[in-house]
Amino acid sequence: MSYERPYYVPTKYKPDIFYYVFGVNASVLHVSASRHHVEKIPQGIESVIVNRTQNEAYMNSLFDSPIGKVLGERDPELFERIRQEDSWAILAGEIEEDTDLNYIRSCVGLVQAFLDTGAIAVLDLNAFSLYSAEEFTNRFFEKDFNGFEHISFLFSETENGEIWLHTRGMRKFGRPDVSIEHIDPKEVPWAVGVAEQMIYYSIEGDFFPNKRLKLHISQEESFGVEPELVDDLENEDFNNAYYKLLWENCVRFLP
Repeated sequence: MSYERPYYVPTKYKPDIFYYVFGVNASVLHVSASRHHVEKIPQGIESVIVNRTQNEAYMNSLFDSPIGKVLGERDPELFERIRQEDSWAILAGEIEEDTDLNYIRSCVGLVQAFLDTGAIAVLDLNAFSLYSAEEFTNRFFEKDFNGFEHISFLFSETENGEIWLHTRGMRKFGRPDVSIEHIDPKEVPWAVGVAEQMIYYSIEGDFFPNKRLKLHISQEESFGVEPELVDDLENEDFNNAYYKLLWENCVRFLP
């Protein structure tokens, strides 16, 4: 992927960025255009330093929240390490200009600049993902841009044994996330292919609520889908608007 958005469509949604960086030493922060690829801070983005002396209640509220509970279960060791850190950076804001994805490169560079001060971990609140410093650097900073790396694919089994697939993280791109319900477990790979195609074109700037789409998930197979846009930025599952699909309504085209 590149930082261009060849299918860009203007919408009312704007990219929203929210990173926590744990264990920063702001006194030695240095942002370099050559190292960090930050030519300018994207309009709408602000950084704030919080510390135990002044912000302990706020910091503890993250650990005591449902988000903290889930993060603690996913990676108990890293979670316990960030609990001990006294100084965090918060990088957050709504992006004004999103006709290309240069703002993503700048935000990753800014996070890396904080990591270079000795910080130990990063929480991408939109994607609901916690990374060690090494993992973030290797996954986002030192590799070519891959939008899929910024998205979390989550799978839940329902009471009747079906699978619910949904994503988190598309709010960073100013586009809805994807929800596919009622998936037969044997058909999860095809559902993932449908979601990935929707994500790909969304990252590239497309916007397709209530439109019939034909998505090619391989050379042999395509699916016809008609996503319903659910315009609810406050829901807990996505923290974003999302495209709702029922798997039984996704039409499979065979060669």
